[in-house]
Amino acid sequence: MSKREIINEVVFNETFYQAFDENVKPVLLDGILEKVTDTKDDLEKKQTNWSSKNNLSCSYCQTDFSNVQQQREHYRLDWHRYNLKQSIQSRAPVSEEEFLNKTENDDVSSISGSDTEEEDSLDTYATAQGKIFLQNKKGQVFSLYRGLFLDKKGELSNVDFYKQYIQNCADNKKWAVLMLGGGHFAGAIFDYLTPVVHKTFHCYTVRAGQGGSQSSRDSKSGGSHPKSAGASLRRYNEQALVDHVRSIMELWTEEIKNCSLIFYRASGPYNRSVLFGGKDPILDRNDPRLRTIPFSTGRATFKEVKRVHLELVSGVIYETLDEAASLFAKQRSPEKETKRNKVRSSCINRAKSREIIQRPLPGDTGNSSSEENISNVNYARLESENLEDAGENDNLVSDVLEVSFDDLKEYADSLTPEERRNHQNKRKPKKSKNQKLREKEEARKKNLVDILTKGNVILMKELFEERLKTFQDIPNMPESDLAKEFFNSEVLDDKGNGFLHIAALNEHDEMIQYLLENNADPCAKNKNQQTPYSCTKSKTVREVFRKFAKENPDKYDYNKAQIPLNVLTDQEIAEKKKAQRKVKKDKEKEKKKENYIKQKEYEETNRFLNLSDREKRALAAERRILNAHGKVISRCFLCGSDMAGRTPFEYLENRFCSIECLKSHRLKIH
Repeated sequence: MSKREIINEVVFNETFYQAFDENVKPVLLDGILEKVTDTKDDLEKKQTNWSSKNNLSCSYCQTDFSNVQQQREHYRLDWHRYNLKQSIQSRAPVSEEEFLNKTENDDVSSISGSDTEEEDSLDTYATAQGKIFLQNKKGQVFSLYRGLFLDKKGELSNVDFYKQYIQNCADNKKWAVLMLGGGHFAGAIFDYLTPVVHKTFHCYTVRAGQGGSQSSRDSKSGGSHPKSAGASLRRYNEQALVDHVRSIMELWTEEIKNCSLIFYRASGPYNRSVLFGGKDPILDRNDPRLRTIPFSTGRATFKEVKRVHLELVSGVIYETLDEAASLFAKQRSPEKETKRNKVRSSCINRAKSREIIQRPLPGDTGNSSSEENISNVNYARLESENLEDAGENDNLVSDVLEVSFDDLKEYADSLTPEERRNHQNKRKPKKSKNQKLREKEEARKKNLVDILTKGNVILMKELFEERLKTFQDIPNMPESDLAKEFFNSEVLDDKGNGFLHIAALNEHDEMIQYLLENNADPCAKNKNQQTPYSCTKSKTVREVFRKFAKENPDKYDYNKAQIPLNVLTDQEIAEKKKAQRKVKKDKEKEKKKENYIKQKEYEETNRFLNLSDREKRALAAERRILNAHGKVISRCFLCGSDMAGRTPFEYLENRFCSIECLKSHRLKIH
């Protein structure tokens, strides 16, 4: 697989099957792998039944209060707000002690009233779209709809994603899509991408202008139901809709049994009652194959059903987690204001005409090509029907009817063909010299901008050499002044950007180096008062400016050009750090030496203090004699080294210069 994202790959295809392994697991786009659902301890806490001792209690925190004042104060606590968030995320509440421990360890995120950071995260946005992200053993990330693996109440911790994928996508590619709303029904059963069976119909059940079903209107009105003809017709159509849907589902019984997933959209209590209501409901609510469509849909039509199915089976494979986060973030955009987002008035403006809505004609075949790719049409049957129709029309009689257009002569064209040709052959007015010069100048500037945008140094050199040829007639004109005039005298766009600005914005360091060497002024500013150095954020480009400033310190006022001269290069920074490490190492070495001397002195002092008074006097006398005569009086019993002025180690009435000599003597004895 190439190192790029695979957009809208069908989950049934071999690409997904090969990439989907047994080690897939959910992953967050922020780069933090963690369980989205509760831990086992949290789940055990959820399962425990908590009952309140009195009416003054908080069910989110599972605690009771002695009075109303304590209850009100509790609702202001961060602990209560944290448990509210836990409840929204379907997690178990925490006790006050656990919350305090989390607060001390900084494990609690923002628990204020504002959830801006959480709402702005990529994972929150993906959850709102009904998406889930899975990562396989190779590090590839899959973006799929959550409904492919579990229903709305399912927990991610209890799902075997590989098993669900094999069961719902790989082994059985037959899915059902049902849509019901506003009296419109559309349903289809797909095998792979081909609709096996499909059906659509419409019944008049929605009250025009006011919306809502007639049954909901009747339930609000109590015992006095409206008795108008329209109300009666809507009540009849509601029952007809239920019967019609039931008859269709009975015909599709075998196909639905073989489906691995059933997606449905039935908004509102009435539409849900059509599918799940009654003594013998059409669909079983406890069917594990049932899934709600996780995104907004249009009117229930066959075209919309096919679009929904294609969207559900589409997935994306990203090579890395970072790639998934960056590409998915580009899809996020602020919600545009639409008519649905605007606040609708509760009353109807009768004085205003109804808005004309453009709808496709019933015979429109604009989308026939796309439908041919999905469904197979029985062309033989259609051809035979056309032949039969042709046979029935063999006896048709054709009449010739002459129509007079004399009444329309006043609207006829008054021009003769020759006048019309002369009118068409009229030449366009010639452009003035000023207009031609202006267009030529605009084309020249556009060419310069293209060269600077692409960073083509060779073309820029050729243009500059051509410009030099035009100034050959001017005597005593140095080339440096001509270059300064050429690269600094004109503005190339409406933002006031010059040569250096455009090259810096497009991050072409070779072009910038060439312009600076040819006297392009780095102090020039555009309309936003930005110099070429300040208008770019590229470190490489800024390094070119700083390097030029160090090599030519007196050529320009670099404070005006906003180029810092005291900024160190990467090599200088590395050398400075190396020198600092050496000084630090020398200090540590000197410190170790001092500590060693102090330790020796400390040991000598302790050894002297542990001697008896007689030994101390003998040692002092020994040192006095040694200072007076300079002769060796005491030597080591083993190695014979001079021990004058040193505290000896005694063992069996023998004296040793060091503990090593003492150990060696003991080993010889034993």
